[in-house]
Amino acid sequence: MKRTLFFLLFLFFFWPASLVQAQTAVTLESLAVELWPDYDQEAVLVLLTGTLPPGTPLPVTITVPLPAGADFNVAARITSDNTMTDQGVDPQVGEDAVTFALTEQRFRVEYYQPYTAADSQHSFTFTWQSDMAVDAVSVTIQQPIAATNLSVVPTPTTVSEGQDGLTYHVLAAQPVPAGETYSVQISYTMSSPPQLTESFQQSDDSQSDLPFLEAEPVTDAGFDWQLLLVVLGGLILVATGVWYFTSLRAAQARRPIKPRPQRAAQRPSPRTPIPKGKANFCHQCGQPLQPEDKFCRSCGAPVKDK
Repeated sequence: MKRTLFFLLFLFFFWPASLVQAQTAVTLESLAVELWPDYDQEAVLVLLTGTLPPGTPLPVTITVPLPAGADFNVAARITSDNTMTDQGVDPQVGEDAVTFALTEQRFRVEYYQPYTAADSQHSFTFTWQSDMAVDAVSVTIQQPIAATNLSVVPTPTTVSEGQDGLTYHVLAAQPVPAGETYSVQISYTMSSPPQLTESFQQSDDSQSDLPFLEAEPVTDAGFDWQLLLVVLGGLILVATGVWYFTSLRAAQARRPIKPRPQRAAQRPSPRTPIPKGKANFCHQCGQPLQPEDKFCRSCGAPVKDK
């Protein structure tokens, strides 16, 4: 009895909450679909750009359906400054859908869808069926540059030439409730083998605004940085050489010069001072005599004056 009562109370309090959560499923304010058949591959490049209604609590989990045989390319978020980045999205790709967490109001999903080719006739069908309700789905088909007799069902509201010179078929936007299916059928005639639109644009030296996620280009100011580095390296080497030789000469100028040895001036040998007065000489040989000599030290003659 107590277990039954507890179970009833659990259903009473928590079941309504789960129903409310299911009723507040994700809704898209708009979904822009771009279909580019035979652009850069023999397939259909599908570009989906979704926008959440203002005030949607973030983050939110988005699940986008994928057709059979789809070749998934990327899932990205679009920032408020209109920059596309796949950082932090972390898509989980399954067989029929891709799921990811969205932290911005807008997102982009890109994949390639196969088409059917019978001789020169190509055809495919784009189908959208999701648990997300969409207030306005708009579809734009880029006609391959080498295609003729392109047919679209439902009938496009406008067919016009874009800035890139290609023809675009635009369908009227319409709401698609959750769980309902929205389809667009396209067929056209193409020469065999198929001639891709991108190859024509490259041969014409033109560039298209393909919205793939790529690295932001570096602005080229026409300046040769490699030449600048070579010139700076040469200047550094010259300045180093000048500094080295200048420092070497300065060090040599500051070094004290060792005096050269000089010969001592020859002094005259001391002579026996001659006593003042009359000098004494030997009357026999003429040699000088000392005052105390009584005989000549040279010839032995007696000194007369002594």
